[in-house]
Amino acid sequence: MFRSSRTVFRMAAAVGLLGWHWWPSAWNSAGLDRIQWALACDEVEKLDRLLCRIDGDHTDHGYYNQLLDTGLHADRPPSIAIAVDELRELVLRPNLSIVRSDGTTWTANDLGLRDRFYPREKPPSTIRIAMTGDSIGVGLGVGDGKGFEPLLERSLNERSRRRGGPSIEILNFALPGRSPGQRWDHFRKTGWATQPDLVLFEATPADDNWDRRRLSEILPRGIGWDSSIYGDVLERSGLRPGGTAEVYWEALAPYRWDLLAAAYRTVAAECRARGVPCVWVLIPRVGRFVSEERIRKLVHEARAAGFTAVVDVSDAFDGRDPAELAVHPSDFHPNAEGHAILSRRIARELRALPALQGPATPDRTPSDQRTTEAPESDRFGEKLDVSGITPKATT
Repeated sequence: MFRSSRTVFRMAAAVGLLGWHWWPSAWNSAGLDRIQWALACDEVEKLDRLLCRIDGDHTDHGYYNQLLDTGLHADRPPSIAIAVDELRELVLRPNLSIVRSDGTTWTANDLGLRDRFYPREKPPSTIRIAMTGDSIGVGLGVGDGKGFEPLLERSLNERSRRRGGPSIEILNFALPGRSPGQRWDHFRKTGWATQPDLVLFEATPADDNWDRRRLSEILPRGIGWDSSIYGDVLERSGLRPGGTAEVYWEALAPYRWDLLAAAYRTVAAECRARGVPCVWVLIPRVGRFVSEERIRKLVHEARAAGFTAVVDVSDAFDGRDPAELAVHPSDFHPNAEGHAILSRRIARELRALPALQGPATPDRTPSDQRTTEAPESDRFGEKLDVSGITPKATT
């Protein structure tokens, strides 16, 4: 009886929201996301997807602009993103600088990265790390220099230089709201030209359903069918062009982990083929409960894919009040303090990797064992020697 009443309540909420076409634009995505979080029900998830199609680009662009609190909207240029009619769906607008009334800034460089300027040709005596990621990786909700990526870059670089080592750069190729496969497609198109010595693949506990979600929206538009990132999963699913998003969403449900595994394998294999180590880093979302079973499954998929090392910092926010670490008490994006916690934790884990240890010193602290390396057969030879990563010569 209780279960039936709860279902009726959920459906009533979904139907009520469906008729609520007059809500402010700020509720298009952010409000629904919070309601979906609170109700945790399939009906609201489906409604969110329905409105995603009705409202078009407003769902992705509008939400993230509103999260920036810049007063920008997708229909009032400049948006922080530009729509592209291919697998990625969107890219960040290059050469964009926004200053809020409180002085907080959003800057995208000439490469279309939410990052500082970097020369396209890697400087000598420099280890260049490329990071892929999602909206947390791109630092949405915090100002320039406050995300975990720029903080991590400063930490690793300062430590290396103090020890007489090379400079360390981290180029941030993260894209907001994109799935693991889309993030890698973006890096394929933009990242390899920057000559990275190491790739950080940022993941979150939402990764297992992201490719299913995004593919169900773009397959009806004829996009994604020919992508090699997903291997033979789409073929095995039996899907064909001409279907609706709802049909694809339901049909891909049994293949959501297969889609993720295929994307992970593609990332690891392409890095291996280029002789570039690739480290998978699982970070948390603020206030989102995730079962240990799901975390173990994600870590298992990453290890099975053949990443050089697997780093799990999904417990970084454990024991903290989510309201103290989120950009809004009901949002999962970290604020500046949350990003600082992530930066310190990731830096500690990366320093435990032989590839980034360098010469032994008394001040090194042991890892908490949440970092694991791939099996010996999956390593990249001398890339992971205690001597560290040698910067590749520029060509």
